Amino acid sequence: MADGPQRLPRAQDEARFDYVPTGDLLYDPQNPRLGGAAKRKNPEQIQKYLEGNPHYALDLVGSIVENGFLPYEPLIVRRQGNKFVVIEGNRRLAAVRSILSSPPGRYPQEVVDGLQSLPVLVFAEGANRGENEDVLRYLGVKHLFGFRDWPPTSKAMFLDERVRSKKNLEQLLRELNITKQEVARYLIPYRLRKAAREIFSKVNAEDFWSLAESFGRTKIKAYIQLDVDRRTMRVKMFDKTKLRYLTHFLYGANRRVTDTRQLSALGKVLGSPKAAKVLEKGATLEEASLYVASKQETIGHLLRQLEKIFEKIKTLSPGKEDKAKIHDVVQVLSRKLGA
Repeated sequence: MADGPQRLPRAQDEARFDYVPTGDLLYDPQNPRLGGAAKRKNPEQIQKYLEGNPHYALDLVGSIVENGFLPYEPLIVRRQGNKFVVIEGNRRLAAVRSILSSPPGRYPQEVVDGLQSLPVLVFAEGANRGENEDVLRYLGVKHLFGFRDWPPTSKAMFLDERVRSKKNLEQLLRELNITKQEVARYLIPYRLRKAAREIFSKVNAEDFWSLAESFGRTKIKAYIQLDVDRRTMRVKMFDKTKLRYLTHFLYGANRRVTDTRQLSALGKVLGSPKAAKVLEKGATLEEASLYVASKQETIGHLLRQLEKIFEKIKTLSPGKEDKAKIHDVVQVLSRKLGA
């Protein structure tokens, strides 16, 4: 491909606008927005999946009932015999199907009648999401980093399908006008999860962002000895034992990270062999953090915290009895320190 300006998107040039009966529309189990979760589901199961977390298709019902199905937001479809596979718009189709399957009288009849056929943009006969470049460009430009957002796993799945070589990566960066860092943010954790399926087998596929965010910390990637080919984003090597520990810290029953704001602290701990070992043995993140700095620095930090505690107690103006209790506690702690 020449390095000149790219004409994007081309999908509209290759497709025609039409209205088709809603009953002729089929869900796309391979759709990247579904993050691979619908590959082995039947239409009824896909319907229930789209209605639930993380897609919440039923949230669209109110808007469709009030405004109808907007013709300038057509479903993107490809013909399959006498039917049409929905490439883009499965979530909206699920909302429409929910309305149409509701008990009579629940929604105004004019709303139900207006949803018997839907506006679509039909790709040329035989166009396939996995093979047709126009479809891929359309989805990427509109959704991947555009005005309509996908869940992180879906973005990563889309990128994984597109990037197979250095040439693929360079072409995608030009087409979508994004940086290599943006691609890496989604693609590397996704490919690591694929390469270590047995480790992530019990981790919810939608719980993607904790791992992706953790890779923003260089010391966390160094801890699992992650090696990636920067030309193709292919995962070359990682330490399985350390990766198991990391998934335990991020997702385990006694996980150490409950908020992404704690990832910086985790990175500091895992960057210290001594602190990391303490964390691996079951310490909390706060406990392990004490081993990151030198002994003198840690003691100094704890003494400053102790001084702040006493200042807070002082502002409460404790009475004679409370002062005596505080004095007794200090004496006990002093004896323990002396021992």
